[in-house]
Amino acid sequence: MSDRLLTIVLSVAATLAVQQVVPSRSAVRELEVDRLVVRDELIVSDTGEPWEAGYEEEQIPRGIYAKGLAKGPGGLWVRSRLIKGEVDDPFDDRFHAVERDGSLRRAPGHISWNVWLDGAWRQMAIVQGEGVEFSEVPRAQWNGATHPGRIRLQTFRPGHQEPLTDALIGQGMMSLGGGGYGGSGLAEPREVLEVWGGRLRQHELPVPRAPTAIEQDATGPHTYALIAVGPQGVRSAPSELLEVQGRALLKWDSVPGADAYEVLCDGAPVGPPVRIEGSQKQWRDPQMK
Repeated sequence: MSDRLLTIVLSVAATLAVQQVVPSRSAVRELEVDRLVVRDELIVSDTGEPWEAGYEEEQIPRGIYAKGLAKGPGGLWVRSRLIKGEVDDPFDDRFHAVERDGSLRRAPGHISWNVWLDGAWRQMAIVQGEGVEFSEVPRAQWNGATHPGRIRLQTFRPGHQEPLTDALIGQGMMSLGGGGYGGSGLAEPREVLEVWGGRLRQHELPVPRAPTAIEQDATGPHTYALIAVGPQGVRSAPSELLEVQGRALLKWDSVPGADAYEVLCDGAPVGPPVRIEGSQKQWRDPQMK
């Protein structure tokens, strides 16, 4: 009898000890480890599900979802903002890719902007880093001191399933043009700037329309006008005058080619040119009451 009681007591004590060492899932609030190895899946989600409800096919993550290579192609899916920060070190993203046979992979990666159409993600625009053609630098000349590359910009035109190379940039030279479906056809530049299949057209900086007053403080009559300023500092002619009865809060539409705007009040600039994001600008006179 005493043996049975001793066995029961030891069993209960062992169960309580295990419960203390291995708490239940709901009781775990913080886990601190020196190294974490995840062989299959990692899910960071308030619902516990990897994908947003209703967007499983599109694979829109609920939070963060990481998948290993055990069951096919792996990856990392991130929902919302991807924010990277560093202290006393430069921001640095790199794309690494190698071939299994040890041969050189000239295009290690790209960034694409996609839309969901006809049951799949479709690319609209691509920025790709790549090595130059072997016809430019033979493979035998590639080494630790010679590894030349360039940037390829691609977009998809209506009615075409292959990307169109819009520009090649590298080696201090640039090719622009309407050619190069599937990543070929647009010749690598030999001069600083080469334009293929088109011509250069220069546009004068348009004159802005007169601004519109949203509010004014009725402190006396004034006039406002705008001057568009290009990125190289070229200025347009002033817009027509806006007559108001006080210092004002103004709005106006952007002008193609303008990098900033100079606001004139009673014919004199109100401070330096202003840069405002968005297609419609809003600006408040600093002397407005």
